[in-house]
Amino acid sequence: MPPRSMAAPFKIDSDKRLQLACALQTTLDVEALIEIFNRHLKILVSHQGLRYAHERAHIDVTIGEAGGHCHEFPLDLEGETLGELRLHCDGALSAAHKGAAKALISDLLHALRNALMYREAINESARDPLTGVNNRSSFRKVLDREVEMSRRHGVPLSLIMLDVDRFKSINDQHGHLAGDMALKSIANCMLACVRDSDILFRYGGEEFCIALANTDLGGARKLAERVRRALEILVVRTSGARLHVTASFGVATLGDGDDAANLVEKADHSLYRAKALGRNRIASDDARPLLKPR
Repeated sequence: MPPRSMAAPFKIDSDKRLQLACALQTTLDVEALIEIFNRHLKILVSHQGLRYAHERAHIDVTIGEAGGHCHEFPLDLEGETLGELRLHCDGALSAAHKGAAKALISDLLHALRNALMYREAINESARDPLTGVNNRSSFRKVLDREVEMSRRHGVPLSLIMLDVDRFKSINDQHGHLAGDMALKSIANCMLACVRDSDILFRYGGEEFCIALANTDLGGARKLAERVRRALEILVVRTSGARLHVTASFGVATLGDGDDAANLVEKADHSLYRAKALGRNRIASDDARPLLKPR
């Protein structure tokens, strides 16, 4: 008895796949890559919306509208999960259209993995290796962007600079390993206090900065006080001691004629004043220090 005939694999015109492959080589930006893929897919498979999501990489790109039939395509390459693609169509896809979508997705995978690797490398280069927060090299770029957004949308922008009080004594008395543990604990404590929209940086040594978009001076001082109180009760447990830390804070808000450098200078001057007033307190560029509660 002759064997049953197997269905032939779906084929797309080689020129269309070559055009997609060439287009995908033009960028390492994940969002741009998905937009390119969507344009080429739409020629062969009619759809009203496309969504690409990668939970681990915190990526969620939506093009068009959701609704209708949702077709899910897991994106896996050589055992590595690259996320999931969802197509929203007016109706169910035919076998031919599903085959076309899968064929183009297979052409997307290698370019997508390269873009994800590049994105991860860029993110890692902007991180402080000890604390995991943003580092100083990314600070000015981010702050310039936030200043531009503040000007464009007419919303306030504030900056908090803080310095851990007498940090040198921790290193001198307990060693640099204990100092590193303290910095990690301090960074984690601050991350638990700030909002999702706030951006935390390790500015250098034991100094940190927090950029607060759409936040006026009063709001920034409130957040600084919340962080100050949290650090005041923080206990850093090392192998040989239980360490207590405090920090001094300088708070400033972007003025009409200020740029990023002016904002940093005002926050730095306020921080210096907080130190001069006795540490473990907040000072702001309105010349009214918020003293430590008694």
